[in-house]
Amino acid sequence: MNDRITESEWALMEVLWQGEMTQPQLTERLGKNWSKNTVHTFLTRLCGKGFLEVDKERSPHVYRALVSREECEREERQSFLRKVYQGNVGRMVASFVRDSQLSASDAQELRRMLDEIGE
Repeated sequence: MNDRITESEWALMEVLWQGEMTQPQLTERLGKNWSKNTVHTFLTRLCGKGFLEVDKERSPHVYRALVSREECEREERQSFLRKVYQGNVGRMVASFVRDSQLSASDAQELRRMLDEIGE
């Protein structure tokens, strides 16, 4: 998957990851800040990028996600890692650990994961 999804597209995908829907259902679920035309534009764009498919045999058309949330999360993580840390996982983890308040249980879990990787 080379195409990334925008923040607005992500919001629409969050709804579709819950299950297939029609455009009117999506528009209702997304709320008053989303017009019918905006939803249609994003649906068309996401279909074009290969994230969604549309069943045109049904009326109204039904949209469903072709890509799981987990796949999109993985792509976002990889993109962030490449862009901000030049692919260096160690630097990224170190900076997150340095910049956050790691609880004792979080630190223990991190040690456990690192030990597993080292085995």
